This record gives sequence, C-alpha cells and structure tokens, in this order.
Amino acid sequence: MFIKSNLRNEQRSFTEAEAQLLIQQHETVKAFFRRDSSVEIVNSLNTLVETLLFSEESDNVTSEMRVHIAKQLRVVTLITKLGETTVKW
Repeated sequence: MFIKSNLRNEQRSFTEAEAQLLIQQHETVKAFFRRDSSVEIVNSLNTLVETLLFSEESDNVTSEMRVHIAKQLRVVTLITKLGETTVKW
C-alpha cells in the first residue's frame, strides 16, 4: 500500500499492521466525506465565523468564543488536508 498526499511529494510503504490501521482510518474519512465535501464544510464554517465576527454585536464576542473560533479553524485546516489526501491500494 502506498499513500500519496498533496501535502508532500513522497511515497512510503507500510507494514501489514500499519496498512490495516490506515485502511480503517481511510474508510472512516471516506464515509465522512460522503455527506459533505471538504469544500462544503469549509465554506459553511467560514460563513458562520464571518457572520459572527462581522455582525453588529461583534463587541459581544468574548475571549472564550475567540478561542473556540480558533479551534474550529484548526479543524477546517485538518478537514481540508484530509480531503486532499488520496490512498492507492
């Protein structure tokens, strides 16, 4: 099994045990993207964040809310990277 990611231009072979774990992870990610693509998820979250931050009541955005927004943006980055990764068996 080889995994090629758009994030790096390298290929690596894996042991059988590693391959089985990666197959399970890949199936989980594939099932996740069956409902919505990474682009749809990112666009949805961006719309939500922009609406919140640029509303008239943006003064009411607390420090805790800003921390949660930053965490959600990290999730968006992860989702995008997962959506760009392909697996060849």
